[in-house]
Amino acid sequence: MKSRIIPLLTTGHATATMRPAPEPPTMPSLEHAWILVMAGGSGTRFWPLSRASRPKQMLPLAGGPPLLRRTVDRARPLVPPSRTLVFTAAGLAPAVRRMLPEIPPGNVLGEPVGRNTAPCVGVAAGLARARDPRAVMAVLPADHVISDERAFRADLSRALRLAAREPWLVTLGVRPTGPATGYGYIETGPPLPVDRRARRVRRFIEKPSLARARRFLAARRFLWNAGIFAWGAETILGAIRACHPTLGRRLDALDRARWAPAAIARAYPAFPSISIDYAVLEKAPQVAVLPVRFEWDDVGTWDAIPAHHPADRCGNVCVGDAVAEDARENLLVAEKGGLVAALGVKGLVVVHTPDATLVCPRGRTQEIRKIVETLRSRGDACRL
Repeated sequence: MKSRIIPLLTTGHATATMRPAPEPPTMPSLEHAWILVMAGGSGTRFWPLSRASRPKQMLPLAGGPPLLRRTVDRARPLVPPSRTLVFTAAGLAPAVRRMLPEIPPGNVLGEPVGRNTAPCVGVAAGLARARDPRAVMAVLPADHVISDERAFRADLSRALRLAAREPWLVTLGVRPTGPATGYGYIETGPPLPVDRRARRVRRFIEKPSLARARRFLAARRFLWNAGIFAWGAETILGAIRACHPTLGRRLDALDRARWAPAAIARAYPAFPSISIDYAVLEKAPQVAVLPVRFEWDDVGTWDAIPAHHPADRCGNVCVGDAVAEDARENLLVAEKGGLVAALGVKGLVVVHTPDATLVCPRGRTQEIRKIVETLRSRGDACRL
């Protein structure tokens, strides 16, 4: 059976200027709300389609617009472009500005070096607070898939309002649908008096073993950590000072420099490389979790892609131009201008690009980083 799905973007398409989706109905006013979209990262788990110049968030992996474009559109009814910040790698900033033309160019910040999420969150909070001392900020990864956007906005709005009322650091938690070992977990405590649906966080737990994940699922008090947050700008800056004084001092120095772009660029290489989870959330005393009512997928590997595309009667998912004969349960991905043909095979992932082709069994795509490391060690940077 031959299937044609809308082809994945080529490098040229990925950097083209894109129009935002039509404006959805406006949500109730959140006049002090800001959005930070974290669009860094190389997305090596989606090699060979994702490259340093075209990482995961710039690709339409779930069909339709690229993941970054979808993330910004999803939040736009809550917060206008003027209060949307996008942090990305310095080399990607021009492409991000073309993809998001409605966002002021100065709101797209290119990090000169990657320093994980804590410095990014701190700088964004400082920028928002400098413009609005009452700013509350939602933090969104750029590369997740959320199908029920109305439910997402309702939950995010609720988290922002909680963060505006009281100095809670709020994370969104997803109810597990199975004993997943690829996500971090949150153990929930008692409900908050200010919002009975939200709960105090007892602890954060790293990606567990399968046996431990099964226990978490049975206990029914554990949630997946979606990596989506809401907090007051002043609240998170104070928490950084208390929980990670080194980073706090460097952010205070930027505050004295009035968050000038040149000062931020000079400061970045000296920032510690640490996630906001390790730097603050695992230590702070006032952390809450809001269980969400939307389906969520972080689209972590190629194995997640079939859930977002139609399959033929034999379970093959074809993205791009592909032919499958006497083949079952394969994921076949062809970049524009290429063709993938599969005969008599089962359970494979085949991804073809002009200069590299991946073939591996479904279920092992999380190991693709080994190939990336091998290519890097042999100096094959042109394919990364």
